[in-house]
Amino acid sequence: MTPHAARTIALILLPIAVTLGYAFACWVWPFKPCGRCDGTGKRRSPTGRAFRLCPRCDGTGRRLRAGRWIYNQFNNTRQAGR
Repeated sequence: MTPHAARTIALILLPIAVTLGYAFACWVWPFKPCGRCDGTGKRRSPTGRAFRLCPRCDGTGRRLRAGRWIYNQFNNTRQAGR
């Protein structure tokens, strides 16, 4: 195998490996920490004295990953078509 062919194969296999790794992560860990509240579920009020529930995650501190959300949308569409 020539070095040029080895680089070409690596350039093809690398995005496939990254995609499969992300799909596996979405399957095992479907949630990620909320970016707005850093996973605490609370936000400080503008004065800084009181806490409120985070409106983005509804106080859970977790958000669904984008890949898992896409999978759920495809799965719901497929289920509705049956």
